[in-house]
Amino acid sequence: MASNNNGIDEITPTSTKRLLIAILSTIALADFGLGLNTVVLPLYAKHLGASIITIGLIIASFGLARILVNIPISIISSKLKTQYIHIGIFFIFIGAVGYFLSTTYYQLFIFRFLEGFGSGIINTSSMLILTKHLYQNKKRGKILSVYMIARRLSMGSAPFLGAIIAFEFSDKSTFLLYLIIMFIALMIALYHKKFLNNIKTLETTVQSADKPNKNKGHLRKYLMLLYNPGFMVLCILTFSFFFSRIGSRRELVPLVGVDILNLNKANIGLLISISALIGIVLTYYSDKVINIIGVKKSIIVSFMISAVGIIYFIIFKNLFAFGASIILLSAGSGFSGPARNLYLMDNVDKNHYDEAIGVYRTFSDLGFILGPVAVGAMLYYKGFILAYGLVVAIIIVTTVIFSIFAK
Repeated sequence: MASNNNGIDEITPTSTKRLLIAILSTIALADFGLGLNTVVLPLYAKHLGASIITIGLIIASFGLARILVNIPISIISSKLKTQYIHIGIFFIFIGAVGYFLSTTYYQLFIFRFLEGFGSGIINTSSMLILTKHLYQNKKRGKILSVYMIARRLSMGSAPFLGAIIAFEFSDKSTFLLYLIIMFIALMIALYHKKFLNNIKTLETTVQSADKPNKNKGHLRKYLMLLYNPGFMVLCILTFSFFFSRIGSRRELVPLVGVDILNLNKANIGLLISISALIGIVLTYYSDKVINIIGVKKSIIVSFMISAVGIIYFIIFKNLFAFGASIILLSAGSGFSGPARNLYLMDNVDKNHYDEAIGVYRTFSDLGFILGPVAVGAMLYYKGFILAYGLVVAIIIVTTVIFSIFAK
């Protein structure tokens, strides 16, 4: 890998590969750890006496923490020319320790919040680095697909393992494994800290020469983003993605699976992991689909696939339809991730990436908050059919808005 006169790593194909390794070796472990709790956490909270609405609030506290950190971390990263993935991993590690030591459900609010705070830091930091590194790369679609595949493989394979450990042993056994994994991730993050800071510094140095927009204040840049309709409809659509994904996968699937369909933790974890693997396969081919039909159409198709899966379960209300809805929701997300990232790169001035990513992540985390809260309330007061109906309505409405106003 070449270096410039300041000792900063030059951007080369080799550095791109090393960059992916440095980011994914840390974040994929964090995704795996968080995925271990997909099925276990809501059912553990229920075991401790939490109501359905309280479970929704516990899950939502993750998104609240991410909202509080997304924009500040993007501004701080821009000003100080550094990244904070290792700090984010540390917060998640503290959350993992807390889960293992917890004895009451209200404690879960605190540790879930710490998880979200750390997740917000690592996701915003990694997205800033990759966006700035790849915006002119002709293979960016393929690289983003590899990035998403690695993350989804980690997140997708974990629910079954976490659920079966909890089923065979105890919930605390799953939390102990989570704790160990996050400690390893923290050590790796500290090891890669210097390299990632050098990459980040180079990217911001390269952009600093690309005037005149660089000197605009943060507030003015945020206002310009608000007047960018293409970017704003992407944010709205991303809100619906996390609203539906978190509201269904993190809350509806475990609770409906156990209470309505009489499945056990291991069965639910297996369904989620199988659906994730299907999503991973589709993510692998997403760059080919994007090249054939374009970024915008790929996004629209992916969301409609998710909507079809949920409608199918609403109509038939059986175990097969339940599994199909989980699989189709994951299949839709397999296309949408890389396509949404590419759309952001194409519709935002590169000098506004710091601010755009902060806003983009904030909208996604609004969905992370409102999804489990609204879906949990609907499940508690009106039943699971209307809860799923709310999810699919959000998907359809936002997809129509995106299809009309997106470039």
